[in-house]
Amino acid sequence: MLRHVVLDGLSQKDRLIGRTERGLRLPRVQFLYIHHSFTDELDALRRLVEDLSHTHAFIPYSEGVTRVQEGRIDRPYICLSSDDGFRNNLDGARVLRELGVSACFFINPALIGLNDEMENARLCADRFHLPPVRFLDRKEVEELVSLGHEIGSHSWEHHRMSALPYEAMVEDIQRTRETLLRWLGRADHFAFPYGRFADLTASGYRAVFAAGHVSCATAERGCHANTRPIPADHLLIRRDHIILDWPLAHIRYFLGTNAMNGSADHNPYCAAP
Repeated sequence: MLRHVVLDGLSQKDRLIGRTERGLRLPRVQFLYIHHSFTDELDALRRLVEDLSHTHAFIPYSEGVTRVQEGRIDRPYICLSSDDGFRNNLDGARVLRELGVSACFFINPALIGLNDEMENARLCADRFHLPPVRFLDRKEVEELVSLGHEIGSHSWEHHRMSALPYEAMVEDIQRTRETLLRWLGRADHFAFPYGRFADLTASGYRAVFAAGHVSCATAERGCHANTRPIPADHLLIRRDHIILDWPLAHIRYFLGTNAMNGSADHNPYCAAP
């Protein structure tokens, strides 16, 4: 409640002075991600896309990565993604298809098709801090692709990468991508679980690219507004987490603030390009 009240005040203040609107119109690539799209959140997803479409172009995740890598950022862009592979994401993916928007769904292959209720409950409580939520199965993952969405790597079974021994971490990253290639023929992007800088190591970052991925994404807030190219293995994607039932004014405040703060191109895992 306190957070809601504070954000109400901040967003109203920035709206009155025009700061949010100025920020939203600045050229940049803004990566947004969710974890779920429950039935009662689908209307909010529609409203979000329709609202932000007034100031942004929604583009596929791969295009957003390429534009950042090449420094081709000539207007405000938004890329959507979702982590963890919960079954309810398929409902959101269908809504996005109706709206002409492509997203990237980062999944954990070991959890796809999980039907052991006790194991599901344990994993959801221990790793996702949620009550039991059903995961996608293979056919549903294939449906995501048929709807025009991308599938990305999110580790094998959602371990904290920085807590794994180096050899186990490398094996996890390679195994995940190889499995998705076997299933779908493509797995270009990686987003590491939990997503804070401390949740991956520099050696883990290098292993992501050694496995064949073309990007690595965090859950750290920020946007990309660089006008110079960034080598693929120096780029670290910033993504803003949102929950679909947050007030639009709060989401717009976060995005406008990101834009006004400028490009977030620092990569703690390697030297600047």
